[in-house]
Amino acid sequence: MSRDFGGRISMRLSTGELISLRGTLNMSTSGQSNEAVTNSDGTVSRIGTPKPRTCEITFEDGGIDHDALMKAPRFNVTIDEDFTSVQHFFPDAFVVGDPMTNRMNGEVTGLTINSASYTRTG
Repeated sequence: MSRDFGGRISMRLSTGELISLRGTLNMSTSGQSNEAVTNSDGTVSRIGTPKPRTCEITFEDGGIDHDALMKAPRFNVTIDEDFTSVQHFFPDAFVVGDPMTNRMNGEVTGLTINSASYTRTG
């Protein structure tokens, strides 16, 4: 079975703002991380820790007010993959991190979308 990846990907906030993504788009869509622990008798157990669903974003410095983005009320995020017909939804999301702008190539890095839930279609 073959899979398709890449192509044109866009991100829209429920405010209507379209963010022009750039580079890699990394998503962590599980609501739990697991850690292995070894018991004194040598058996192995696991500890599950709830966590937010996240999406690391890199985008073009197109004049977005980073201060306003960081202070914004929660919003819905929709990511569309045109080539694959896949859509990703992060409802009631907010941004965490420290926005850093590279003035040599115009990339903004250091930000991650966080949400309590995630859905995917397509």
